[in-house]
Amino acid sequence: MTLFLAVLAGFSVAAVTTPVGVSGAVLLLPVQLSVLGLHGPAVSATNLLYNVVATPLGLSRLARSVRGHGTGALVAAGAAVPCAVAGAAVRVTWLSDPALFRGLLAVLMLGMGVRLLVTRARARPAPVAGRGRARTVPLALAAGGAALLGSAVGIGGGSLLAPLLIAVGGWYTSRAALVGLTTTLVTSAAGLGAYAVFDRIGFGAAPAAPDWGVGLALGAGGALGALVGVTLGRRLGERPLRFLLGGLVSLTGVAYLAGLLA
Repeated sequence: MTLFLAVLAGFSVAAVTTPVGVSGAVLLLPVQLSVLGLHGPAVSATNLLYNVVATPLGLSRLARSVRGHGTGALVAAGAAVPCAVAGAAVRVTWLSDPALFRGLLAVLMLGMGVRLLVTRARARPAPVAGRGRARTVPLALAAGGAALLGSAVGIGGGSLLAPLLIAVGGWYTSRAALVGLTTTLVTSAAGLGAYAVFDRIGFGAAPAAPDWGVGLALGAGGALGALVGVTLGRRLGERPLRFLLGGLVSLTGVAYLAGLLA
């Protein structure tokens, strides 16, 4: 039953989050903690395992439909690798009890979500030449920061980077989704490897290794959900996706705060 619930949860969240550059792991933390009974740094590692399994199919399909932004994805990926390892190290040491960290993350996500929703409600300005193009240094810094936080919490980073690119950088949702999902996949692979090594050598709090059964089940459902999500994104268009992303990010921030205050 646990594995069935994991497959169902992975499918459901990936179907609605993949089109906006979020793998779904950001919404699976409450499921792992409250329903599946995982705890400690293993929760972060299991979420990253979900990303590694669930993200590639949706990312490859999205990449075929979004052309001309490979450079931005490569810049983000290069910045994400070392920061993901650092994030895992922070999680098993300083943030083995991550209440303060989750509180700060909740505030960040609430602010970003509200800004997306407000931007969605305004009249859209005329397109500007070059809008959505990557600037290397700011993109690398943003991707590195997202990877650090994403690896520590276990959300991969795309759920932080994609809203930032849309709300602050003025990127189109489809391109932000491509770079966001690329960052999520690279961060998750590097972070997962780091957690496994830390658990093996006894570095930091335990357990740090993922629950492989739950993570693979979540990922299998997520892989199917991601394919459905890409198709859904093509049919809905950008404005509903911007609104959807803002709502998801805001609700997740509220969920984190509610958990801290409970």
